[in-house]
This record gives sequence, structure tokens and C-alpha cells, in this order.
Amino acid sequence: MSHATIASATASVAEAASTVAAEATRQGAPVVSQFFRSLTPDLTSPVQLVLLALAGYFTVRSTLASRSKGPEKFAMANVQEAAVPTKRDFTPQELAECDGHDEGTPLHIAVRRVVYDVSKARGFYGPGGPYANFAGRDASRGLALGAFDTSILTDLDDPIDTLEDLDKAENEALDEWATFFAGKYVPVGRLVEAPMTPERMAAAEKKAAAKEAAEKEAAEKKAADEKEAAEKKEAAAEVEVAATESKKDV
Repeated sequence: MSHATIASATASVAEAASTVAAEATRQGAPVVSQFFRSLTPDLTSPVQLVLLALAGYFTVRSTLASRSKGPEKFAMANVQEAAVPTKRDFTPQELAECDGHDEGTPLHIAVRRVVYDVSKARGFYGPGGPYANFAGRDASRGLALGAFDTSILTDLDDPIDTLEDLDKAENEALDEWATFFAGKYVPVGRLVEAPMTPERMAAAEKKAAAKEAAEKEAAEKKAADEKEAAEKKEAAAEVEVAATESKKDV
């Protein structure tokens, strides 16, 4: 550090002390005035000059150190633990209304059940953008798997995706996306389950029954196909054996 820098800092400290002392006297605070006048250096005293120079040195060093430290690195742990300034809760159906289909409609996306306002990035998430399918939806699974088509999205009437089946690599990929969203966009709420009304419960039961029936039908078809393939293989083997025996007879 140069002598000029230290001298400048020293002069600043002295000037500040003198200013405060004068103001304290004007305001009728003699004790305060006396204290700050004691900080005003006597330029004829070598001891005070040395002390003042040291004070200036450490002041400047502290200032430079704070400037060179830089911003704190963003960590996923901070994202998960930080309190979200919840303005409201969004059910999947309510979130779907925030798809940014026009300029007057907000554009929101949910990641790990945190809803972010991504309206400033309509070019990416708005109509025609590369991530438009995620507009107004829970994008967690798609981001984890790197899949951006609508087939990866959970139906609005289904329970919110728990993501329990994601492996370590997929969870890490989703964590990176969550860190990105938390650092770039404003969280506006949380994604919550819709109330389980009688109508919704009936629809869920109907859908579960249809899914079970489809899975049963698929299993039965698979078993029938495997049986048919086995029978064809057995018949072919019998034909081959018969052909071999006929050659022996000749």
C-alpha cells in the first residue's frame, strides 16, 4: 500500500473527527464534542501521527478486503432452506392459468414445489419458446430427465409428482436447475395439492380403475404373446425332429 493511500485515509479520519466535534458543540453536547476533539490529531505529536497512520492503514486494508471478497457463492443448501416469500399457494390447476398465453397473463413455472415468476423470459418459456411446454406447470421431472415434451408432465388432476423414483444423477440435475431458478427468478409461492373434493375423489378413483384395467389387459396380452411364441417354437422344434427322423429312415 502506498504512502499516498495511507495519508489520504489519515486525512479523512481527521477531517471526520473534526466535523463531528464541531457539530456536537453546535448541538450543545459538550461530552460528545470533547470525545471527538480528542480524536483530532496533533500534527506536532509523533505518537499521534503514528497512531493515526496505523488507523488509516487498517481502514483502507479492511475496505479493499471487503471489495475483493466478491459475492457469496450460491449453494443448493441455501435454496432448500431459505424461506420463500409466499404470496399465495398454487394448486396445479391454478398454476396452469399462469401460462403466459398473452402479455397480460403471468408466466409461472414450478420447480421442486416452488413457483417462480419467469415472465421476464417469455422468449424461453412463453408461446413458441423451447420450454413453452413447462409454462404454468410443474417442470421438475422434465428438468431432471432432460425431457421437454408434454408426455413428461403430470396430469392436472393427478397428485403432485413426488419424484421419489429419481436416481442420484437425476436428483443432482434437478438440484442444478433449482439453483438456477432460485438465483435468477423471483419465487411467488408454493405448489400445493388441490382440496380433495368428492368430485375429485371420484375422478381419481375412476382414473385409477382405468389404469389398473389397462395394466391388467397389457399383462394378459404379454402372457398370451409369450405363450403363442413358445407354442410356435415348440411346433418348429417338432417339425425339425420329424424331418431328422425321416432322413434317418431314408
